[in-house]
Amino acid sequence: MGPFPVLMTLGALLLSGCGERAVPSIEIEGPTMGTYYSVKVARPPVGMTADALKLAVESVLDRVIAEISTYEPTSELSRLNANPGTDWIPVSPELHAVVAEGLRIAELSDGAFDITVGPLVNLWGFGPDARPEELPTSEQIQAARERVGWRKLELRASPPAIRKTRGDVYIDLSALGEGYGADRVAADLDARGVADYMVAVAGTIRAKGLNAKAQPWAIAIEEPLADRRAVHRIVPVSDRAISTSGDYRNFFVKDGKRYSHEIDPATGAPVERNLGSATVVGERAIVVDGLATAFMVLGEQRAPALADSQGIAAYLIVRDGDAFRGVATPAFDAYLARSMPEERAAGTAEQPE
Repeated sequence: MGPFPVLMTLGALLLSGCGERAVPSIEIEGPTMGTYYSVKVARPPVGMTADALKLAVESVLDRVIAEISTYEPTSELSRLNANPGTDWIPVSPELHAVVAEGLRIAELSDGAFDITVGPLVNLWGFGPDARPEELPTSEQIQAARERVGWRKLELRASPPAIRKTRGDVYIDLSALGEGYGADRVAADLDARGVADYMVAVAGTIRAKGLNAKAQPWAIAIEEPLADRRAVHRIVPVSDRAISTSGDYRNFFVKDGKRYSHEIDPATGAPVERNLGSATVVGERAIVVDGLATAFMVLGEQRAPALADSQGIAAYLIVRDGDAFRGVATPAFDAYLARSMPEERAAGTAEQPE
């Protein structure tokens, strides 16, 4: 349902030199949304087992898939997309809330983020259908673009409903799905009295409290490399969400040219930027998930300007030839200064002990 993972959780990387003994913890993982999930619970409530936690987490994620997946033909979103009508279509409060967040980020980013971009995503072979052998023609791109535009959707809050101004508008919530799933799992853990956890759905993470060594959860931002995995820097995350979107996991090469899964609604084609990845830190996973995608489409010049104007904690990795250059917004630097010891505020990652 979303891109492949671009964040790593590194339990062996500590954010201070504390040698405290680890307390009991539970770790589970599994497939979901065409990618994976991972949940770590430190100091679990009495009676919580790995099997019970796995059952609960996967039940939540299955409900998310049933609501917003475009890969599941019986999901609520798939049924909405298949409805050719232009009248108000009743939807669940959950689907309404996700679409509303998508439209909010679309407006904020001036359409760089667009939840109706699905026809173009599918045309380029990054959706549920098999990837075509040939690149789309300009005529095919134009035909798909006519169905795209976030202003082609209208929302009604009570009772919750969605109206499409043309019946073939296709909504794709993949760029919010990982974050939405992480938020839903986090809410379930909160309800179960879990005080210290880390929930990862591919490249989006929601963390609360401290890890088993009484440290903030250590999240590694990767170098935007397609052929190997390497840590670029470590970010401490506690009572926050973090998401990274990049162009180096989900792409294809045709006639020597690389095509990323990040589609620019303005051109109808994969983005061509020097921006390798965008990481956003905030309170809700669904928000940082969408913003990270929006920043990838905006690119290395427009993304920092938007993030600065909105006070968003963002960290961009820009390609300078064969090298990488990190660009941090003031809000990101301020977040690190609050979250890390002074000597680590510049963001230098420790090596595994």
